[in-house]
Amino acid sequence: MTTFTDALLAATPPIPGLDRTIVIPPRRLHFTLGVMSLDRDRDTPAVADAPQTKKPRRTLEAAQRVLEELRPKIVEMLGQERLRVTLDSMDIMKPERGDQERAHVMWVGPSLDGESGKKLKAVADVIMKAFNDAGLLVDEKRPLKLHCTVLNTVYRKPRGKGRTPFSYPSVLASEAFKAVLAHKQAGAEETADTTRRGPVRVDFGEWAIDEVQICEMGSWGPEGEYVAVHRCALA
Repeated sequence: MTTFTDALLAATPPIPGLDRTIVIPPRRLHFTLGVMSLDRDRDTPAVADAPQTKKPRRTLEAAQRVLEELRPKIVEMLGQERLRVTLDSMDIMKPERGDQERAHVMWVGPSLDGESGKKLKAVADVIMKAFNDAGLLVDEKRPLKLHCTVLNTVYRKPRGKGRTPFSYPSVLASEAFKAVLAHKQAGAEETADTTRRGPVRVDFGEWAIDEVQICEMGSWGPEGEYVAVHRCALA
């Protein structure tokens, strides 16, 4: 991924609106399955332990318990296979004013018509349902979209009064994008439709997913990663 984003940054002519500060570091790439707003007071009752007459409290301990109780079910779903994901789709979130020249978020992820994508979605749905049933998830009022954010203008520095967009058609027209297009043919000239909408097929390889983590939002580990406050191994 670093090779791709570095090539985008070095594109000639430069991609309008693209800046190194909006590139997500590779160690921070992840799939978000849900967002929790947890109570930090360890003395308050957890969701599962709270009296029925009181509002349930959302604690880290309750979240850890839900995830550990899920592990046998997930392992059974996977059988003897390792959970893997193919990063073969790329797109942007809804751009400003519907104009692809005013994009703010670009992502890569799995296409759900492939076996690995279907399996990952099935596991993700089981996890989300369990956390929802436990009252731990913040309701974002939108369906789960399995993706890894690659560019996000919310992180642009220095920050102005508003968010400065980038040009997605210029990304699609770049040599960097042509290098990751799926189904490239040797000796064939590679072209991209810079006006198209919807996911484009790319090839960022296949990756193993060996654990589910509960991470602290906005945290930074020693290598730039999110800090995991709990890990649940899948193998």
